[in-house]
Amino acid sequence: MKKIVVLCMSVLLIVLGGCSQSSKSTVSGKSKIEYPTKPIEVIVPFAPGGSTDIGARIIEKYLPKYLPKAQIVIVNKPGGSGTIAISEVFNAKPDGYKLGLSTHRAIATQPLYGKTKYSYDSFQPIAKVFGNQQIMVVKGDAPWKTFEEWVDYMKKNPGKFTFGVAGGIGSGSHLPMAELDMIAGLKAKPVPFEGTPPAITGILGGHVQGAVLQPSDAKALIDSGELRALFNAGSTPVPYFPEVPLLKDKGYDIVYDSNTSLIAPKNVPQEIVTMLQKAVKKTMEDPEVIKEFEKANLQVQYDTAEDVQDELSKENAKTKVVLKELKLIK
Repeated sequence: MKKIVVLCMSVLLIVLGGCSQSSKSTVSGKSKIEYPTKPIEVIVPFAPGGSTDIGARIIEKYLPKYLPKAQIVIVNKPGGSGTIAISEVFNAKPDGYKLGLSTHRAIATQPLYGKTKYSYDSFQPIAKVFGNQQIMVVKGDAPWKTFEEWVDYMKKNPGKFTFGVAGGIGSGSHLPMAELDMIAGLKAKPVPFEGTPPAITGILGGHVQGAVLQPSDAKALIDSGELRALFNAGSTPVPYFPEVPLLKDKGYDIVYDSNTSLIAPKNVPQEIVTMLQKAVKKTMEDPEVIKEFEKANLQVQYDTAEDVQDELSKENAKTKVVLKELKLIK
């Protein structure tokens, strides 16, 4: 009998000791996970030199300041309108060592075509980091100096205007023009390119007459007169090009912003997610980071994981309607 009592007391002491240790660990707030212990890959679904890539490299430079021992490696994987890169993030081991930095459209729109294994809610958002508008640009010596002159030409010359599409048909750089085409009765011809820099080269080389781009990608060439902006498909004016007219101010209810967020595969341990979220928030609030983004003509727009998922959900629903109207999906 005494042996049984002693045994029970021993078990009780072990349990209480474990609870005490657990409590101490919780109270102390010490991390149970050592992270990171190896390089963190950040997959960018577009070619080097574009705005997403530039923003990624600024974050790569400063994030280790707030995530000690972190070594960030940017990996560019263009193609498939972003689906190649996003699919790699989707299929990655959920350990926090493979993340994606992508426009919302590559996550929210492409699944609507039924060719991806992922959906708009298949990821763990970390945070939104920056945003941008989208503008139509043409060569600086093009005959159209205003939006009205360009629309008039399009109506009188159906099918003659060609425009570069960075990311392919149905991508974010195609939809604003495709919807305008439909509403205004225009017949422009989209020409796919793998990324923004090749699309710009296509305009300058005379292979296409225009392209819908993020203004940061075209600023230097617009400032030099080599390119001209005809309209802004975003929800707000471009800070450094306020004179470029919004489509909604021209009577067309068309709004396409280009927001970029850091995402992870689903089921990454919450402790790692929290570490990343805190580090990213501090990074995007860093005055030096803000200065570098401004220098790159990018607009810091930090938002929480919850806000990112809400934006992805709304963009998916809105784009589904548009793509059906355009007969790009059933």
